[in-house]
Amino acid sequence: MEESKEEAEAALQKKYSSMVERLNKRHQSRSDNNNESESSSSPAFESTSSFLTRFSNLKSSIESQFTHSHSLFSSDPSQLKPHFEQISTSISHLEKLIAENSYFLPSYDVRSFLKTITDLKHTLETLIFQLLPKKKFSFKNMATTKKDTTNNNNNNTVTPQESK
Repeated sequence: MEESKEEAEAALQKKYSSMVERLNKRHQSRSDNNNESESSSSPAFESTSSFLTRFSNLKSSIESQFTHSHSLFSSDPSQLKPHFEQISTSISHLEKLIAENSYFLPSYDVRSFLKTITDLKHTLETLIFQLLPKKKFSFKNMATTKKDTTNNNNNNTVTPQESK
């Protein structure tokens, strides 16, 4: 009986030591991950400067697409609609970039960036209005059977003299 008690204590001690070892490994791996993430994360001013660089590049790209629209209008007007859709997608991407990075930007800068987005959207709407033709509305499939139905109703009426 004492042997089984000693074996049970030895097994329990072995389980305990393996559990402590696993916990130590887990703690060590978590602390290593924290150290790596702290070293890889950049300070806020670097994030701001990289955001400003990306924002400026995307904005200038969109503006160059605006100027390209006029040359596209004179060379191949059928490509204008997909071109404008691409510009709209770029503006949406820029707006998403602002939303993702707004947590570390000052509120004044966020407002000014959003104003820039609004201006870009307005410029796009103006270009669409100027370069794309408006759809013309007309009543092409209007039925002209109105006169025919009134004549048929007159022929089917019964006069009082016929009913006697």
